[in-house]
Amino acid sequence: MVSYELTLIFDPNLGEENISAILTKIEDKIKSLGGKIQKTDKWGTRRLASMMRNARKLTQGYYVLIFFKAETSLPAPLKAYLKVTENLLRYVIIRAEEKAPVEKEEKGSTDEILAVNVGEIKETKEQSGQS
Repeated sequence: MVSYELTLIFDPNLGEENISAILTKIEDKIKSLGGKIQKTDKWGTRRLASMMRNARKLTQGYYVLIFFKAETSLPAPLKAYLKVTENLLRYVIIRAEEKAPVEKEEKGSTDEILAVNVGEIKETKEQSGQS
């Protein structure tokens, strides 16, 4: 399964209840297509970065992010469903990259900065010319 991020922009004049109802339908559609919802973030009303052709009077949008895992075949039917969903201004589905765990460096690393007392000079193997 692949991780995806779905960003949705709704008309903010709909209100919380209507947006929640539409979100429930979208989440149910993802589940019915075999996806697993991981997280839903409601960002709320935000200023739009630019004017949209089909919604020229709107200066704000209600943003929602849905993180889900699914097979690679799921985005196509989901896009078809979102395309006919009313009151949805914009949507985008992108493949989310999972964060790789950060590996810790070994303590004996030569790139490490060593603390020294004032007046004391420590030589490393590279400085002394020894190999």
